[in-house]
Amino acid sequence: MSDTEGKHKVRWYRSTLYCAFLVSIVGFLGPGMYNALNGLGAGGGVHPDISNAANAIIYGIISSSSYFVAALANRITPKYTLLIGTLGSTPYAAGLYCNDRYGTNWLLLFGSVLSGFTSTFLWVGTGSILLAYTEEKRKGTAVSLKFAMGSIGACVGDAISLALNVERNYRGSVSNATYITLMTLISLGFPFALLMPTAKRVERTDGRAVVLHKQASIAKEFRVLKGIFSQARIWALIPLIIYSLWWVSYVWGYNYENFNVRTRALNSFLFAICGLISALSMGQLLDNPRWKRRTRARVGFVVVTILTSLGWILALAVQVHYTKTKPTIDWTDKAYGVGGLVQCLFGFNYPLVTVYLYWLVGSFSNDLNETTFLAATLNGVACLGSTFGFVISVKEFSAVGACAIILALYLISVPPAAWVAFTQVAETTHGIHLSGDANFEGSEAEDARERSIDDNSDELKGSSMVAVAEKSV
Repeated sequence: MSDTEGKHKVRWYRSTLYCAFLVSIVGFLGPGMYNALNGLGAGGGVHPDISNAANAIIYGIISSSSYFVAALANRITPKYTLLIGTLGSTPYAAGLYCNDRYGTNWLLLFGSVLSGFTSTFLWVGTGSILLAYTEEKRKGTAVSLKFAMGSIGACVGDAISLALNVERNYRGSVSNATYITLMTLISLGFPFALLMPTAKRVERTDGRAVVLHKQASIAKEFRVLKGIFSQARIWALIPLIIYSLWWVSYVWGYNYENFNVRTRALNSFLFAICGLISALSMGQLLDNPRWKRRTRARVGFVVVTILTSLGWILALAVQVHYTKTKPTIDWTDKAYGVGGLVQCLFGFNYPLVTVYLYWLVGSFSNDLNETTFLAATLNGVACLGSTFGFVISVKEFSAVGACAIILALYLISVPPAAWVAFTQVAETTHGIHLSGDANFEGSEAEDARERSIDDNSDELKGSSMVAVAEKSV
């Protein structure tokens, strides 16, 4: 780390933490409320087969379009990628409402397709901003802030839902007010995305500029992707990335099938609270200044592996019991304790894995073009896994079998991920590029000079206006 690290003054509205905060607010209002709605089980009350099919469409579109969106994002910039990403979740939520209340399918289908495309922009834009804008020493904090705010968003949505459904101690749908409130909150992300500074305006405490190389064409953007997939460590993480969202349909189905309405709302709230604690804790561990980055990678991996493995082993044992007894549990029942604990572990382990994965992949590069494709890989491959998970749910695969597949998939992912965590993390990646671009440092310096010239020009214009005003007086 440079001796001057952290000594450069930055304006708060151009700082990397400000950018991470804006991304986090968008996550609070978008994915947070989306997760709150789906966390109630089957989209609040829609039949599980319909909800799973709709989500399979969303995740399938994200997985198939992520790399194309990444190439486009490197041309329209992360800010406008993020803006587009805020536009699609409200029609999806409206489609869930209309299907639940009136049996209307077309709006849910349209909302799923639209949400799939816009969510691709959202996740690619989010990932590129968090991994490329942020200083190396703050990447864990930035990523954890995003997922923590997503959990806070889910907490708020779930608290609203719990308050509106507290008397519904039976299996069924949530109230109309729940849908309407969550839809309203989902629609508020766009104004916050507008406040995001462009890449060349971002100021980092290490004095380095954020550089975006615009290739001559979108087709040439894929040269960066080719360089990324020439790295063995990327391939080694593919199983863990696939696992990272495969479990979603199972967890939502677990909540829907085994608990009544108000207990589902409580479970969803607990899921979010545990995720909040987990995300913030992992972010602090990964940015711990007392340890070298290699040490943080190894310690983080051990923590993730132990807690995630134990969580899924317990979940499998509980699922075997629930499959035999077929309960509809209320929070007042004695049987709720272990079922609620499993839900808490689901919530705790989700950001534990995801924050670590983002930080680990973010340690490979600081180049904005490369991190955009890395973000596309994280989200595209993860959503491919989630698509398979939803397809299994639609096919009415046994819950025990679905849970066993998730546990097996995670255990398979551990050895190659361990190789990456223990041997492939460098202390710094400044000037090191997955795609072999040797001109980055020069471009970085050039961009910093251009930004300085722009800022000085603004100051000169301001001084000239003051001088003219003084003369006129």
